[in-house]
Amino acid sequence: MNLWQQWVRCWRAECFSPRGFLLRALLIGAAFLAVQLAGLRDYTSVLNGTVGPSAASWKLSAFYGLTYLVTYMAFVILAPVLVLAAGILALWQRRPNKD
Repeated sequence: MNLWQQWVRCWRAECFSPRGFLLRALLIGAAFLAVQLAGLRDYTSVLNGTVGPSAASWKLSAFYGLTYLVTYMAFVILAPVLVLAAGILALWQRRPNKD
């Protein structure tokens, strides 16, 4: 099985499977990396009532700040939970059945 086939197989993972949880955690990480590299962190100053960089209007600054905040919270809170859930589910599925 080559790398491309493994990648396609990973994308077709069920929603509630270890692979699916890890994939979603990776997507959250990629989204956070994208907004971090785009420099949207500067726009979080909207939270204390000041406008971010002057290149954008107040509404656009608020949108960018909210986008960064949501992806940051997902990365800090949701992604670790998904990774832990993937590990626990993988261990649960490997346990011997006593039926």
